[in-house]
Amino acid sequence: MKQNWLKAILPHLAAIGIFILLAAVYCAPALEGKIVNQSDMMNVEGMAKEAKDFYEKTGEHPLWTNSMFAGMPTYVVYTGPGANKVAYMNRVATLFLPAPINMLFMAMISMYLLLCILDFKYWIRIMGAIAFAFCSYNVVLINFGHVTKMWDIALMPAVLAGIILAFRGRYIIGAAVTALATAMLIYNNHLQMIYYTLIMVLCLAVGAFVHALQTKTLPQFFKASVVLVIAAVLASLPSMENLLITREYTDYTMRGGKSELTLDDTGKVQKKSTGLDIDYAFDWSYGTLESFTMLIPGFVGNSSGEKLNTGSHVYEQMVSLGAPPAQAEQMMEQMKFPMYYGAQARGTSGTVYVGAIICFLFVLSLLLVKSWHKWWLLVVTVIGFVLAWGKNFGIINNFLFYHLPLYNKFRAPAQALVLPSLTFVVLAAWALQEVASGKHTKQELLLKLKNAVYITGGLLLVVGVFGSMFLNFSGHSDASMLQYFAQMMGGEENAKLMIRALEKDRSSLLLKDSIRSLVFVAIAAGTIWAFITDKLKWQTAAIIITVAVTIDLVQVDKNYLNNESFVEETTFMTQLAPSQADLQIKQDPDPYYRVFNVTTSPFDDATPSYFHKNIGGYSPAKLWIYQDLITHQIAKNNMKVLNMLNTKYFIVPDQQSRQPVAQRNPDAYGNAWFVKGIQWAPDANTEMKTLDYMNTRDSAVIDKRFQAQLSNFTPVADSAANIKLTQYSLNSLQYASNNTHDGLGVFSEIYYPAGWSAYIDGKPADIIRADYALRAIKIPAGQHKIDMKFEPKTFFLGMKISGISSTLLLILVAVALIWEIIAQRKKAA
Repeated sequence: MKQNWLKAILPHLAAIGIFILLAAVYCAPALEGKIVNQSDMMNVEGMAKEAKDFYEKTGEHPLWTNSMFAGMPTYVVYTGPGANKVAYMNRVATLFLPAPINMLFMAMISMYLLLCILDFKYWIRIMGAIAFAFCSYNVVLINFGHVTKMWDIALMPAVLAGIILAFRGRYIIGAAVTALATAMLIYNNHLQMIYYTLIMVLCLAVGAFVHALQTKTLPQFFKASVVLVIAAVLASLPSMENLLITREYTDYTMRGGKSELTLDDTGKVQKKSTGLDIDYAFDWSYGTLESFTMLIPGFVGNSSGEKLNTGSHVYEQMVSLGAPPAQAEQMMEQMKFPMYYGAQARGTSGTVYVGAIICFLFVLSLLLVKSWHKWWLLVVTVIGFVLAWGKNFGIINNFLFYHLPLYNKFRAPAQALVLPSLTFVVLAAWALQEVASGKHTKQELLLKLKNAVYITGGLLLVVGVFGSMFLNFSGHSDASMLQYFAQMMGGEENAKLMIRALEKDRSSLLLKDSIRSLVFVAIAAGTIWAFITDKLKWQTAAIIITVAVTIDLVQVDKNYLNNESFVEETTFMTQLAPSQADLQIKQDPDPYYRVFNVTTSPFDDATPSYFHKNIGGYSPAKLWIYQDLITHQIAKNNMKVLNMLNTKYFIVPDQQSRQPVAQRNPDAYGNAWFVKGIQWAPDANTEMKTLDYMNTRDSAVIDKRFQAQLSNFTPVADSAANIKLTQYSLNSLQYASNNTHDGLGVFSEIYYPAGWSAYIDGKPADIIRADYALRAIKIPAGQHKIDMKFEPKTFFLGMKISGISSTLLLILVAVALIWEIIAQRKKAA
């Protein structure tokens, strides 16, 4: 019994060892304590700095931050340690490996589990696991710090594995795997990846239903479905601390809320949805032909910034136009050129390449595989491509944007390519399984292999060799490059020659990568042919293909994540070193004012938030009232609006040195003030337009919906009336007011009704929205203490649910695993 148990588990332990070794070798600097120099993590550091400092100092959960967009909830930033015990499973499941080794390992072990459940041969499982993890899109995500997205992609196969187990009648272990994998997926909380996983699950369920109908096993299907629904509920409960508060918050953000304005910044009527604007949401739409990057990494030029060498056409053209070779060589070493010429107008950080061998095997699977799984996998593949094309396939995607539930909450359609990236691997592995299974005759296999070679090889030859005849190698960035080259090379005519040289380099890259893919296809096809004709044993053939797949993908991946991508943690943090302007501003003893840094892209950069309470910032879920304020007022440099936001300092580039310098704004209104009058607005458009000209220091514009709360109140403010901030905290603010009359206090705080409460001398007071985005309170005459507290009940309810349910879930999963082990031992006996 013991010997059989060891014999069964040793191959899995060997596979785990292979995965750890491969991920560790690829990310070797991580073993030395280095971290990936992730650009997006710079934003994360800036976003979370104030909240983390608050938690370390007080031990309280930071639920609000003033370090971005003049104030917003911290739900998508940092709220401190949660109650969800599933959080520990990321580390446990990856054997406490360092990042990013752990993410690649998770992807491999997750796909390995799925291929085990599908009962594929050993080396096929390993090949598929490696192919899935090292898809180029994954390493691009790791390189740029899209950590939660990568974790959720890695977990997708494990979710499918549990569901397939349940549909096979192994209800208990199937439910346990599904519940745990789904709970981890939801905990990591990349909602767009969760959405795509749900699409796959629905396709799998439909496929399983059709199969059950055909095989007359509907009772088993319905039992499994009930069990899986229970597992899904159990998986969702541990993340309620996040799900409940995110659901509440989403209604007030660009992602799920709806601006009350019906006019855009040009005065035109715009179509509204309860989600993102369609043009904004469809940024980074993949081109239809661009999908060939799955087969040819350089099909549209890889990325928007790549280094060229001295063998490039750009270098040769530069020298031919008179540039000294040494200067041109230095330019090649220092500058990155926009090789990308695909459909994504904003460019891209890297290609989505699943591997030439995987694509070839995918085509072979279409010819060989007969299983019902093939059809739902193909449906998922088609859905992934269609969604990824976004505005480039508007005939379908425009309809889906307005009608498919929740679809309009997400942007960057190209991310949907995670679906075919998974299905290609599974079907590629299935093709090898069919070849090795003995189900097909030698003649049939050779015929199907030949056809797959003709299809894949033919595409590569047509695209690679003849692509220059029908493809356009000009890119979206060429206009700006033309201006750059004109300044550098002495005129527009020379600049046009440089652009043509750049286009030749793009064409050359396409030819080179097409030939490269053709070579890998030939290796795989030749190896399979050798196995079919009994010239190679199966294990040898499988190892050759696995090694070839690994080399193919890793070679491409190294363009995006390599040893140079890693830095010491101290080096990473030095990138957040304060400028002289930051140091100058920090000398101000005032605890609470705001800074507007215009030396960066202020609304796409959170690094200034590392030092200051920021007018700008970076967040995937800004409050829509603030986005409206940005679009209609801040972007137009309305100083009265910036003053009401207490913008005490501007950071601007020095005219001579171009270094950041601080400029104090003496007209900033401070934290709060009494106004002398109210202008009532019949609607949001009028309220916003009134800010164009109104003196926000003396008056407040308020939507008439709040008129009942203020009754016929007319505010009065004498010359000595004032409101002073006496205590500052993230979750609470305290003020002292003094006025000889009943007055209306306007507070330089962003209006957010889902949690903020006000108290005057301990008694509740209404918070009213004023000036479109700020808070206002009716304050009686005399001296008063005013408290504002952020007390979102939804958050604390979610914490309680998460703590209890996550503990229960882990116990149930452990019991299910023990049950399965006992059952398997009894079966073996």
